[in-house]
Amino acid sequence: MRRFQARVGALLTVALVGCGAPDGVELVGQRAGVEAALVNVTLNKPATASASQSPFQPAYAVDGNITGDDSRWCPGIYTQTRQLDIDLQGTFDLVRMELYTGFRDTKPIQNYEIAYDDGTGWKPIPGASQSANTSIAVATTFTQPVTATKVRLTCLDPLADNCRVKELWVFGSPHGTTANLPPVANAGADRSLTLPANSLTLSGIATDADGTIASLAWTQVAGPTAALSSATTATLSVAGLSAGVSTFRLTATDNAGATASDDVSVTVTAPAVVSNIALNKPVSAGSSSTSYVPAFAVDGSLTTRWESAYSFMPHNYFDVDLQGPHEVQSAELHLSTSATTSFAMTAFELQAWDGGCWKTIPGTVVEGNPLNTTLRTLTFTSPVITTKVRVVCKDTPYCRLRELKLMGTPGAVLPTGPTTCAAGQQTVARGPRYDAAVFLPQHYNDDRTTQWPLIIALHGIGGSTLNVEHTAVLGNPEGLAKQFNSAAFRAAMQAIVISPNQRMPITNSGNGWFSAATLMALLEDAKKNYRVDADRVYFTGLSGGANTSIDLGLTQTDRIAAIVPIALTSTPTNDPNVCALKPLPSWAFHGALDTPSRSTSLKVWLDTKCGAGASAMRPVTVYPNGGHNGATWDTAYADLSLYTWLLQQRISDRL
Repeated sequence: MRRFQARVGALLTVALVGCGAPDGVELVGQRAGVEAALVNVTLNKPATASASQSPFQPAYAVDGNITGDDSRWCPGIYTQTRQLDIDLQGTFDLVRMELYTGFRDTKPIQNYEIAYDDGTGWKPIPGASQSANTSIAVATTFTQPVTATKVRLTCLDPLADNCRVKELWVFGSPHGTTANLPPVANAGADRSLTLPANSLTLSGIATDADGTIASLAWTQVAGPTAALSSATTATLSVAGLSAGVSTFRLTATDNAGATASDDVSVTVTAPAVVSNIALNKPVSAGSSSTSYVPAFAVDGSLTTRWESAYSFMPHNYFDVDLQGPHEVQSAELHLSTSATTSFAMTAFELQAWDGGCWKTIPGTVVEGNPLNTTLRTLTFTSPVITTKVRVVCKDTPYCRLRELKLMGTPGAVLPTGPTTCAAGQQTVARGPRYDAAVFLPQHYNDDRTTQWPLIIALHGIGGSTLNVEHTAVLGNPEGLAKQFNSAAFRAAMQAIVISPNQRMPITNSGNGWFSAATLMALLEDAKKNYRVDADRVYFTGLSGGANTSIDLGLTQTDRIAAIVPIALTSTPTNDPNVCALKPLPSWAFHGALDTPSRSTSLKVWLDTKCGAGASAMRPVTVYPNGGHNGATWDTAYADLSLYTWLLQQRISDRL
């Protein structure tokens, strides 16, 4: 809204001739012309100050000159009390003021108080003071008139700032005479529309402190021409709006002929064009055939395709980075190797990144799609606003996608506030590497930016963390995952913990070894799936899982901040590259009844045979009554001091 007032009647120009606002200065507030009954009662009146910086004397603040750089009052810096007093030399009813401050067009006084004295002491003038002013020229109509013999300005800016007052003009009339106060008009808040909607109603209001409102009038003052009706009432009907910004003015006239106006703007925008927002955007996949890469599924061609690598692990993924927030309304999936072949995906769903995890988009879960149905159009239950969209393929051994079209519009505003990921508990996460038990810290959802440390915890060669169907975490999983049965442990853990299950979703029996390459791919998946702090990534494991953590430490020191091997059974000292472990922070745990203690041998080797100085490996913690069992690894994983040390380790501190 932009308000201004204009009084009708003869103007008394004694205060204004030759000393209008400087070039480029626009009064902020309710600027009125001066009615015959109102005069500038401070003009050339005696002025005194609590302090003055020569040559800028108090009299310069009431001499009518707002253009001369030297015509201003300044109290100087670091002056405790900065007050300017003006003796009106009579009794006046004060209505409004204009205050000009600063140096040229900068350095306005931001915080000030205006007070008056009526012979009984100083009191604030209602509505005159400001605490966050940004303008060098401020016009203020008092919220109620006051009767005064003196006026005071007190500068409240920091003492290091000089208070520069060019002019303080206060308008009023001799006490006992009547000065008409102008009305106040309010056209309402600015509005916006999106076509095809092209009409609305504007509601204004007008008041008059010392009389009545005689008339109202709406006019259009800017923008594409619109049709107005009920233009002489408080409520204006506007039709036929076009794209652009239109400005409408409400003018109120009081019973004495004074007027006041207020402007309201209506911004009309054309509807966003729905298009394929996935076209040629960056893409990635859980796995891909070397011949049929992910980019082929967003290239606009139905003769190319993405095809996954051969795998019996379901839940492969295909991600599209929209490169900014978009509102997505529907998806079109062209499946199989062509429109006429019968190799369509049978089970899949779409997910959207919500700032902390992937969430299934309502209306996109497909089960039992016929192999010969090669085109599926999915209209979302409601549009989603996101930066990334994922297709999750639940088929094996192949997933084939010729083209993914995401229909939506750019320029959306992302949600703010907490996310809604499954935090503070272990849940099952399916993926193209290993399915896993996943824990997100209790406060993970508090914001959308914090990145969290990641611990990948490996069970032994005969262990598991999930049930056979991979639909639930075991009640007694092996390894670190077991500790999350404790509410106190869940509350204390300040890291993302992924406990992969080495088994296929068929059986939990027999022995199984983790693949180092697959685990590193799992790490990259985790960075896509959660807010991971890549500088704080840790591997731990027990027995065979401990051996794998050592293997990773030997080859992936630039991607791992620390390792925690428990009940190690391999002999790393036989590896010709064993000295690569010397700078890698590690803390090994072992049971005294579990012989031999290969971890202790490793510590000695790294300290004595891999160059000068001690290694980054901590002294091995040995449990006197621990064997190759839970008495060792459950005890170690329950020790909270382990995580206090672990989460302090960073790759950047070492490399």
